[in-house]
Amino acid sequence: MTMLNLSIRALSYYIPKGRMTNGEIVDLFAEKYCRNLPLEDLEQFVYGSRRKLDFLEIKTRSCSVDYREDSSVQMAVKAAQEAIGTAGISAGEIDLLLFVGVCNPFREPSYSIILAHELGMTRGNYYDINDTCNGFLKALELSSLYISTGKYRNILVVTSENPLELLEASGYTGTVNSLEEADYKMNLLFAGAGAAAMLLTADNGRKSIRYYGEQRNHEDWELSLYVSPKIHMPAPRFEGLDFMSWADGRGIAANVIRDMPGFVYEFLEEHELRKDSMDYIFSHQLGRNITNSLLNKLEVKTDKVFPVNTFPENGNMGSANIPAGLAIADEQGLLREGDSILLLGSACGLTYGAAYLIW
Repeated sequence: MTMLNLSIRALSYYIPKGRMTNGEIVDLFAEKYCRNLPLEDLEQFVYGSRRKLDFLEIKTRSCSVDYREDSSVQMAVKAAQEAIGTAGISAGEIDLLLFVGVCNPFREPSYSIILAHELGMTRGNYYDINDTCNGFLKALELSSLYISTGKYRNILVVTSENPLELLEASGYTGTVNSLEEADYKMNLLFAGAGAAAMLLTADNGRKSIRYYGEQRNHEDWELSLYVSPKIHMPAPRFEGLDFMSWADGRGIAANVIRDMPGFVYEFLEEHELRKDSMDYIFSHQLGRNITNSLLNKLEVKTDKVFPVNTFPENGNMGSANIPAGLAIADEQGLLREGDSILLLGSACGLTYGAAYLIW
């Protein structure tokens, strides 16, 4: 567990206006990838997938109407520019830019290099962090380390998730040959698009981020993957498969419900925090039913969670879930000075993160 030395100077978000219904999502996947399935299996897949989405309380997914206006990079720029403007500084005053994101389309150059150029940064450092859905919380720890040493003063953390753009741009033409394979492969279509940015400085007593903790597990690494088609993976379950994305949703949910409560209790105990004294809890959103199972194990009142629930309308926005939810709650006037807030992140049932802040 880590004590932090941070204040949030500015916080912003951007969510595109496009929406896809459950039926549209499932039909799109079935049309593009499930033509090899027998008609009976295809009908079962469509029916079962819609039922599963309804169970998770998914209604629509946020998506870009036009990638020329709302591409991943453009969403990141919009969120970042708003945070910079709110802070009352220029891009030239940013000492460090950290980009985090599950759906990062770039390997070379890094996303942060492109974003620094688009923002007009004239100095400072920039690089990417890859910690899947927990990336934004992980960036808080790294930011505190830099600020505490005096190396940097103004750090901008940015995330942008646009999964459908990534899938469509890949030109992936793989097929689904069984119901089980279909269930594992369509996770990118379940995710929503969104971006967020946070400008961090040394703690000044307002909007203070005090603690960060994390827990990692590599035992079940094959529960979730995004890889290029046909790459060889060192696990028997992937033999003979070509795929772009894979997620064992049941396995991930089981790991989260089993392992995360113990991690959260350890985090609270180490920092002498009482869960009942929290004004709000912002959790990475995997669906209200899964999250409620977790909260029931934590014996937390659900009225303290999801002061704004972005999941039914926007879906799982990956690393943007928590900062976007926090920004929306602030925008709606729900957060008051002195509120104690717990941020809980999870990634693939393999990584867990927690941060405590006082607004």
